[in-house]
Amino acid sequence: MKSPGTSTPRTYHWLLLFVPIVAAALLWTGAASASCNFLSILAPIGSGDGQVLTPRAIAIDPSDNVFVADQNDRVQKFNSSGVFQFKFGTGGSGTGSVVAPSGVAVNRTTGDIYVTDGFPERTSGIVQKFNSSGVFQLAWGTSGSGNGQFLNGAGGVAVDSAGNVYVTDLGNHRIEKFTSGGSFIMAWGGSGTGNGQFSGPEGIAIDATDNVYIADTGNHRIQKFNTSGTFVTKWGTNGTGDGQFDTPWGVSVDGVGDVYVADTNNNRIQKFSPTGTFITSCGTSGTGNGEFSGPQDVGADSTGNYYVADTGNDRVQKFGAGGAAPVANAGTDQTVECGGATTSVTLDGTGSTPGTGTINSYSWAEGATPLGTGSTLMVSLSKGSHTITLTVTDTGGGSDTDDVVVNIVDTTQPVITCPADVVVSLPPNSSATSMVVNYPAVTATDGCSATVNVTSNPASGSVFPIGSTTVHASADDGTTTPSTCSFKVIVQYDFAGFFQPVDNLPVFNVVQAGRAIPVKFSLSGNKGLGIFAAGSPSSGPIACNSSDPAVELTETVTAGGSSLSYDPATDRYIYIWKTDPSWAGTCRQLVVELNDGTIHRANFRFK
Repeated sequence: MKSPGTSTPRTYHWLLLFVPIVAAALLWTGAASASCNFLSILAPIGSGDGQVLTPRAIAIDPSDNVFVADQNDRVQKFNSSGVFQFKFGTGGSGTGSVVAPSGVAVNRTTGDIYVTDGFPERTSGIVQKFNSSGVFQLAWGTSGSGNGQFLNGAGGVAVDSAGNVYVTDLGNHRIEKFTSGGSFIMAWGGSGTGNGQFSGPEGIAIDATDNVYIADTGNHRIQKFNTSGTFVTKWGTNGTGDGQFDTPWGVSVDGVGDVYVADTNNNRIQKFSPTGTFITSCGTSGTGNGEFSGPQDVGADSTGNYYVADTGNDRVQKFGAGGAAPVANAGTDQTVECGGATTSVTLDGTGSTPGTGTINSYSWAEGATPLGTGSTLMVSLSKGSHTITLTVTDTGGGSDTDDVVVNIVDTTQPVITCPADVVVSLPPNSSATSMVVNYPAVTATDGCSATVNVTSNPASGSVFPIGSTTVHASADDGTTTPSTCSFKVIVQYDFAGFFQPVDNLPVFNVVQAGRAIPVKFSLSGNKGLGIFAAGSPSSGPIACNSSDPAVELTETVTAGGSSLSYDPATDRYIYIWKTDPSWAGTCRQLVVELNDGTIHRANFRFK
């Protein structure tokens, strides 16, 4: 243990912890910073007045003066314009001196300043009180785990509206509360991950209504309590996303109650509502303005400015409350008729408005899939609903997102094409009155769907009966009313014309009226006697045209009743057509309609 006032090398518990913080900073690959309204460097690197080495703690008084504790073993005061005022607490472990100042707080009523020492080997005077001019007043706290004791030094410090002083006892994983004179009041906490438990708590802040916020550093979260130590709420988990933390070290509350957290290993400052709702973040790993290396504390003033102890970069950065954020406008939702496997759609973000500066980036994405950049963008989308997000950023560092829903719809029916009517003849020399028919495929095309379900009934390859059967076809693309068409499959007899004595058209068969005429024909096999359509055969008068050929019909039979028979020896049907004597001197046409739908005619002139 060093003697008071000496300047021998010393080991700080927070410097040991800082080594992995810097290493982690080099490995962190989280998203780039959100809005950072950088204003100035309050304190650059160095050991002179107004300079800092490894700054760790920041406090703001009611007049927006800034107090900074750094590795130069001192606390420096700057006015609201950033001008150095004075320093105190320098060099040692005696009263009025600090070895490794880890926390600074100001009583907003009296102006008294409280400084905690994080030097783990300090055995007394771990918490010290100074007046507003930096003059030592008193000290308390010894090494240990009892009431009013601290293990491995103290962490952050804060003062409530009644002047009570709260100190994070990181080694004992608890919070201790004292009077302004250093008398122990109470403690709460303990090692663990439950509500009200801690893992090496560092930062502490108190808002205007005396809610207490603790940076529960090892548990990667913020916990909120009332002044009696009763748990109120918590937020944060380990990670790099918005509202997540990696070793949060410092915490501060501004005049409207918003909470700022130094998210140390994520190299950023995150801002939350008093209930823990994420608002924005600032920073990423680096050495430029608005970039950090293991920032360990943050302090917010009454005007919304905030100061960051950029610990690894040996400086304090000042940021403004930030200008207005840009407003992204992805345009109105669209419903577009599809134009194929993909459909071209124009995304329009020109309605977006900048916040601070001008918009310098438009980025479009569907979920995790980037689509492209630009204020307008032509994209090709498949059929269905697409939620597309526009992200805009401006030169002030702000960003915003907006969604547009694009529905690619198919309201046009498929185009279906049926084949022409299919006409087939029954197999020759058979008694079959039906047959299997394979007809050409029904086809369909669709401007959107890659596949269309085509059905037809009866299906190709079915058995079709004699006569005409209508085939009904349908094409369904799954989104609209199916398209339909139809055609006929006509199964016919193998009819080769009339045989003698009847001559086929255009010949006029000349016959004696009143005789019976044997009308002979073949259907290539015995198809039974039910081959005529209803009401067939029939006849009717026609004009006698002298220019048409005429042939004397020589074979007749004695008139009797009309009849139909089949002669298997000749494979011929014989229909006996009874004529009427009154038809003498006229011409008539015999009409034979078969039940396959075919009609066969013969002309007669009666004498």
